Amino acid sequence: MTRTVLCVDTEARVSDVAATIDAEEDLTAIEATSVSGAIDAIDDEPVVGVVTAYELDDGSGMEVIEAVRKRSPQTPVVLFTDVSPGEIDTSSFKELVVEYLNRELPDAADRLGFIVNDVIDHSAQVGFLTPDDEDERLKALDSYDIEELPIEESFDRLTDLIAAHFDIAVAFIGLIEEDQENFLACTGADWDSLTREDTICTHSMLQEDVMVVEDIADDKRFNKNEQLENLGIVSYAGANMTSSDGHVIGQVCALDHEAKTYTAEEKHRLEQFAETAMEILELRQSVREARGMEVSQ
Repeated sequence: MTRTVLCVDTEARVSDVAATIDAEEDLTAIEATSVSGAIDAIDDEPVVGVVTAYELDDGSGMEVIEAVRKRSPQTPVVLFTDVSPGEIDTSSFKELVVEYLNRELPDAADRLGFIVNDVIDHSAQVGFLTPDDEDERLKALDSYDIEELPIEESFDRLTDLIAAHFDIAVAFIGLIEEDQENFLACTGADWDSLTREDTICTHSMLQEDVMVVEDIADDKRFNKNEQLENLGIVSYAGANMTSSDGHVIGQVCALDHEAKTYTAEEKHRLEQFAETAMEILELRQSVREARGMEVSQ
């Protein structure tokens, strides 16, 4: 399968960079000679990697990196430049795979092809992004005795209510474990779990507010996800279930088999449903802990 790489550089240099990428097996290059051109290219065509210069006619490679981060944070970037690392604000590299290669090195062209392939492969192996607090988040999730808590009926009623309220095909409440999302309740489908690579909640949990994908076919993060296609998911809205100590442990989601928009009021309502799910979980946990203390006394 051919993998498309966006090469961003000045008009005098970009064709040489693209030729280096094209020389690599399974890689094909598309070109942009400005920040604005790079942004247009990212929006128009899915790419698996980006090679960008630091100094561009209408800005810098850091603006290209920022655009990639906002649109597709798993897409790796190689900063190919003769500007020294000490002159670059590397804080912008956070949450994005960014490699630096000095283009003045004698074997820079040979190294570029190798590095691009390597970072693309590494990005694919990562599979999904994780929150900065992933270890603490998993500990917070593990503190709930899910299998022992009497929550099934309450959550079933809640997902029934969500599905009816938004007039959607599927509503679910899911807890995001280390490698998969487990559904505690699901109205409209018989789903038990999805891997974190496949679930949109992997992305949604990284946002503070409700994440909405009106039509998955128009979103390059998900439009080639065969699992989502097999499940018939076209639109998605997800709100965070946040523990009392501030860790996102799950999602309350609304899905449909057709494209769907959500108003600000509807997104707020979905957040309220997520808060209700968390309150149910917290209450059941508190009751169980209180009973355990009574038995031990």
